[in-house]
Formats: sequence, structure tokens, C-alpha cells
Amino acid sequence: MQPELIAQISTGQLARNLREVRRVCGPELRICAALKANAYGHGVDLVAPVLLREGVEMAAVSTLSEAEELRDLGWPRPVLVLGQPFAVRSQAERDERLAAAVRLDLTPTLTSLEDARDLSGRAVAAGRVLDAHVNVDTGMGRMGLMPDEALRLCRAVARLRGLRLRGVYTHFGCAEEPDLVHTSDQLARFAGFLARVAEDAQIERPQCVHVANSSATLRGLGQAFDMVRVGLAVYGYHPSPQVPLPEEVRPILRLVSHLLLVKDLPAGHTVSYGATFVTRKPTRIGVVPIGYADGYLRSLSNRAVMTVNDHVVPVIGRVSMDLTVLDVTDVPDVKTGSLVIVLDHRADRPNSVESLAELMDTIPYELTCLLGDRIHRTPVDEFEGEPDRPIHLPRAEPTPQSLTI
Repeated sequence: MQPELIAQISTGQLARNLREVRRVCGPELRICAALKANAYGHGVDLVAPVLLREGVEMAAVSTLSEAEELRDLGWPRPVLVLGQPFAVRSQAERDERLAAAVRLDLTPTLTSLEDARDLSGRAVAAGRVLDAHVNVDTGMGRMGLMPDEALRLCRAVARLRGLRLRGVYTHFGCAEEPDLVHTSDQLARFAGFLARVAEDAQIERPQCVHVANSSATLRGLGQAFDMVRVGLAVYGYHPSPQVPLPEEVRPILRLVSHLLLVKDLPAGHTVSYGATFVTRKPTRIGVVPIGYADGYLRSLSNRAVMTVNDHVVPVIGRVSMDLTVLDVTDVPDVKTGSLVIVLDHRADRPNSVESLAELMDTIPYELTCLLGDRIHRTPVDEFEGEPDRPIHLPRAEPTPQSLTI
């Protein structure tokens, strides 16, 4: 049975994106690919095998459950847990999580001596040695330890059996902004921290020093270290207009559906909840089985477009939980079952993830991460159709005069 909503994930384009990232950062740098949030909504079960084939050295996730899912999928390489999985109220739950980290051979980001000691004890009891990383807060003001505290923890981890201080890192807060002053300040603070580590006889130099997210990687800010952490660029989106993508890096997702219903409305007829759209002339509408429950947000009401039979058509009326209405008056041969491209994989199209993110004054990450469980994700080698096939724009966008607010 074919699902109503299909996210096609191009494994061929994903491989090309990874190769281009490798070319940009240089073959000597390791790649840590962010697979958190179900691979940014693209489907970790589809993305991880391609990363393995392309030689990605490490995966990064946010939670222990994400790490466990990745291991269950057969990921054999290091898994960096960026979050704090041991910060729970129940001691029984904490003990279970410590045991899981050892059993799954994870690489946790440590933030407390208590966690380090307890994890060390678990690892020693199991006859294992776990790699660990320490996150240094150089100006992000979120996760991570301030430099003095981070240095003390590094010393402590270096003395513990069952743990190996494999990596230290920091996270940029403004690497996608036009002005890199804040990023330069963070780099200087991190360099100062690394100098203190190098001077400390108790600490061996960690083998995995990393700072660069997608923005920093594309701007050449990670080459002085051992690894880059890339997320959005792997999936083919630019972090901001100030950080253009290389030509070969393109989106790997296309979201398609079909029309559930096609019918004609007379002039003066209201459409969807709140009567925010009133037809100004006889109008043919098409109903698409997608709504805010699927991550197609209500804020796209009366603003977004989709593509039907190569014609760009406007969303009219409010997006509801399960359904969205389109004006298909000018689309020839339109009928129930006609293909709808909800999200186009071509970045320059008005219904691409990047175009909709710009329309909504947000970032591509948010749109892809919101894609819901009712969307069936399926791998395709390449997208069907010519990449430069022309589209027909609507004769007129909905105007303020056509809206009843």
C-alpha cells in the first residue's frame, strides 16, 4: 500500500555531498557527521549506510536512545554523544544509562567528575576502555564547561582507568553570520585552552580536537584541527545566505504526495478554517494529505506554494492538521491522484526547503527536523526528471484583497 506522503532521499546525492565536504576540508581531516534528530529528519536508517560506505569516521547524536538506535542499525564506528545522558533524577535510571554507554561502546561528552568516575568504574568492571570528549564553552553559553573547569576535568579523566580522553571541542555560536568577530574570539579562547592542555604534564594531547560545524567547515575554519563536525551541509542545505554551498552540494530530500480531491468552488466561497481565504472567481481546488501534524506548519497558510503537474500553485486557506488546500485552477489535466511536489529538491524552486525557510524567517534545519512520522522515507539513487525542467508559475499570487482576516 502506497503511503500518502513520501520523502524521497537521494543516496547518490548524499554520497556526492560527503565527497565534496571531504574535498573542502581536506582528506587529512576526519569527518564527524551529525545524525541526531533522525538525521535532521531525513531518516537515520537511510543516511547511516551511505556514511559508512563513504568512510565517515564518526557519528554525532544528542541522546543515548539515538546512539542505541545507531548501534542497532549496525554502525560500528565511534558515536559521539553531544548531550548529557547521565543527568537524570533517578539513580536507577542513571545506573542503567551508565551501563548502556559501556555496553554500546559510546563516546560521551563529559561535564562532571562524578560522571567520569562512575563511568570509569563501569568500564573497568566490564574490562573496557571508553573514549570520552570534553566540550569547552568559549562563548556559546549553552552546553560545555568554562575553560578552567574543563581543564580540571581533563586532568581527572586522564588519571582514571577505563576512560581515555580522546577529544576536546568547542561549538561556535555565530559561524554562519556575516561578521566573524565572535567566532574569532571563540577560536582565540579555544587556542588558549589548548595551550594550557599542552603545558599540562598530566594530560596527553587529545587525538581528536574539533571546532567546525557546517558553517565553519565551509568557511575554512576547521583545517587547523583534527576533525570537522558537519550536519546541514551533508544534507545539502546552506547554513545561511552568507555561507554558500559548493556547486556539487545539493539537497537530498524531495517530499511528494498526491491530490486526494479535486473540486470546483464558486466565487465568494470560503476555504478552510477561519475563512481566511475567499475565492474571487470560480476556482478549482486540490486537497493534499499533509498538515501541521506532518511538520507542514500552519504559518505557511496563504503563503506557500506546491507544484502540481509542473505548475506552481498557491496554498490557500489555513493549513490544518491533516490537509492543505491548493488553487489548481490553471493546471491542465489535474485530477484526483495527480502528483504533488510538496518540497522540491531544487534549491532555487519556490517550494524548496530553503525557499520556505526564507519565507518563514527560519532555517532549513527546522523544516526538515519537523517532518513527522506519517511521512514515509524511502531511498532513491537519483531524483526522477530533468533537473532544469521548466515550471509554470501561477498567474497571480493570493493578494491581501482576497483574504478575509
